[in-house]
Amino acid sequence: MEREKLIVAVDFGTTYSGIAFCHSNRKELKDIEVITSWSSNGVAPKVPTEIRYVDGRDPQWGAEASLACERRQAANSAVIYNRFKLLLDVRGGTGLYRDPGGSKNMSVDDEIKLPRGKSAINVSSDYLRLLYKELMEKILRRRLPETLDVTPIHFIFTVPAIWGHQAQQATKLAAEFAGFRSRPTDTMSLVSEPEAASLFVLKAMHEANFSRISTAAMPSLNEGDTFVVCDAGGGTVDLISYEVEQVKPGFRLREAVIGTGGKCGSSYIDEAFIKLLRQKIGPQFDNDRIWNKKDISRGSALMKTFDSIKRSFGQTTNNVWYIELPVSVDDDEANGILENELEFTEQDLKQLFDPVVDKVVNLVKSQVTSIHSANKSVSAIFLVGGFGESHYLYTTLVKWANTLNPPLTVINPSDSWSAIMRGAVVHALNPAIKSRRLRQHYGFECCDFFDPRKHDISRFYQCPFGNRYAKGVVKWSGLMGQDCSEDQELAFPLQRAITGRDSLVLAGQTILYGGKTPTPPMYMENSGVYPVGTISADFSSVSLDELPSTYQHNIKYYQLAYEVRMKLRSADIEFSVWLKGKCVGKASISYK
Repeated sequence: MEREKLIVAVDFGTTYSGIAFCHSNRKELKDIEVITSWSSNGVAPKVPTEIRYVDGRDPQWGAEASLACERRQAANSAVIYNRFKLLLDVRGGTGLYRDPGGSKNMSVDDEIKLPRGKSAINVSSDYLRLLYKELMEKILRRRLPETLDVTPIHFIFTVPAIWGHQAQQATKLAAEFAGFRSRPTDTMSLVSEPEAASLFVLKAMHEANFSRISTAAMPSLNEGDTFVVCDAGGGTVDLISYEVEQVKPGFRLREAVIGTGGKCGSSYIDEAFIKLLRQKIGPQFDNDRIWNKKDISRGSALMKTFDSIKRSFGQTTNNVWYIELPVSVDDDEANGILENELEFTEQDLKQLFDPVVDKVVNLVKSQVTSIHSANKSVSAIFLVGGFGESHYLYTTLVKWANTLNPPLTVINPSDSWSAIMRGAVVHALNPAIKSRRLRQHYGFECCDFFDPRKHDISRFYQCPFGNRYAKGVVKWSGLMGQDCSEDQELAFPLQRAITGRDSLVLAGQTILYGGKTPTPPMYMENSGVYPVGTISADFSSVSLDELPSTYQHNIKYYQLAYEVRMKLRSADIEFSVWLKGKCVGKASISYK
């Protein structure tokens, strides 16, 4: 019988972060506790993903780093850093999150600042270290005073579904540096955010008051049905679709088509608001002696007022709002400024919302089109996440869904802001996703048997063992869009001619390549082929005497024929090395 442990889900978000936990012997949603009370961040369902460094003291984090705290300690006006999570994905602009509309603002994050001398992993680790300390010393210690020290904890971090393996690894490193998994009995894994949300939906859909808003009655999901989950957060929006393989005794799902996503979360509306302020106020806005950065930072009174307006937009009868400006500004009726208040109209809000919301709707539209192209129909769309609670986003998505024939049902679950972390706990307790789609091609450079009909003579190479090969060929063992089951391993047969122990060690260093072109390229130098990471296989247990050998030019060569096997998880990747049908050890991957 497996030892009871604590499942702790960490939703490390772009704008807000949250934690939920449950004992492994509990299986119901009601048993999952979402932390809503924090020792230094008050009572709140989540804490801001913000950090402020203060000389000579521990950094301040979450709500305590915001302007309210800064006003109480006005002598210290250190910069508040936020949205740094997005910088963990250094390849975010290479197509994974490319803006469908081509807007520079929506595809890069040049305006996200980091402290001098610190990387995104450093800052994320600093923030997560404070979160971990709060969790272990203040929250769990109070809940489990007698048993915490002897209770194993499995931490499960949520990550955007279309983050590359490098960004996934960066998240794990930041969490490990922060102390997660530092106790010998503790473990850690990753799960994609929309996958977690899907499991929450399946678990909660038949409970009372499941739907906060829906265009129709909650449909039952039967075998063969396909549904879409749109996880709209502060920084990223992820789309993923699942086909129901089995309903009883428990749900089994397979990913229907390749998931998509974009950097078009609600924080981009905040950015657009700041740009609109600059436009209305004029050159004075860029004078740091008048408009201090802290006056317009997240957590400031100005941004808190705007956040309240943003959340209400689309569900009130208001068509005009007034925002008190933090500094004295001359009256300007043409720009709606009177007595130091800015008049904010419905048209102004639409100007901020529409570019972001339209991108979300286009992502959903593209996902539904892909499903239809696969000769499947969509049963429902579930809108979850913090931004998913925006009524304006919901109604805009419904307008599009109603143009289809037949119209699509759009459901916004209650408490969808916590769907990710609660679904992550469900994933750890009872995983239901049995098959996923590869989001890129996977391959290694290899020497293909030379064929003059398809290979240029310049690629000809004869190995010491007499075989004729073409150099620089990429062997693709995993193709984008391929259905890959939870337990399936992708096998990459490789072969090396080595001359001794030293070259045996070097032979274990192999680059894993990726590609996203519809047809995978043949050669490693072709456009569209990029390195994913370097695989390091450990051949220390291999004896040279076991390998075939030959002589060429008085040099003894050994033939090392082996397989690298890759297993893809929800948001993780594992490698093993096989020689003569036997596993000789694990392999690791490193990224530049």
